[in-house]
Formats: sequence, C-alpha cells, structure tokens
Amino acid sequence: AYEEELERLRMKTHEQEIQLIEQAPKVEFFNDVAGSADTIDMKEVAKILNIKGIGRNKLFEILREKKILDGNNQPYQEYVDRGYFRIIESRFTLPTGEIKISIKTVVFQKGLDYIRKVLKNGK
Repeated sequence: AYEEELERLRMKTHEQEIQLIEQAPKVEFFNDVAGSADTIDMKEVAKILNIKGIGRNKLFEILREKKILDGNNQPYQEYVDRGYFRIIESRFTLPTGEIKISIKTVVFQKGLDYIRKVLKNGK
C-alpha cells in the first residue's frame, strides 16, 4: 500500500509539472498584457483624468494629433526615452497554430502627468 501511494503521488507530481510547463506561456502573456504595477493602460488613463468627452479612443486620437503617438497608437521613441510610455509586446497562438504578436501601449505615472498637461495646455 505504501509503494502504491508513493507511485500515485509521483504520477500526480509529474502531471502537475507538465501542467505548469504548459501554462507558463499563458501566465507570461497575462503578465505582459496586464503590465506591471507601475504602468496603466489608456483606458485607465482616461478614467483617471476624468475629462468629459475624452475616453480611451479620443485620448488615442488627441495623442496622435499631437504627434506623441504614431498611427498604430505607439509612442514615438522620444516619449519612450522620456519615461512616459512603454510598449508591451506579447506573442499568442491562434487555434490554427499561427503565432501573432500583440502590441499594447502603457503609461507610467510620469506619462500620466505629461498627458494631463498636454490636455490642459493644448501641448
């Protein structure tokens, strides 16, 4: 009985190890997309700024007009270098097996302050 229980536990441990290995890319993807605690996404930026008529999409539009973001809503290098934005690149696999890359722009606190000034002063 002791040997059987030991073998059962070994098998269960092995299955759990395999499960962890399989889930690692999903966990990594989630962490990348969720960003780190020191960044927030544009939807949150819009909520925090709480300016009537300016939601996430309008915010992207304004930042593109001001030449802070490019046509793909990614910050120009100058604004990344200033520590305002960060780009998070995540790989994911479609059910077809095709690998795609998702790019998301997130904002640091310093960037949030900068966006607030841009919206307030018009530049």
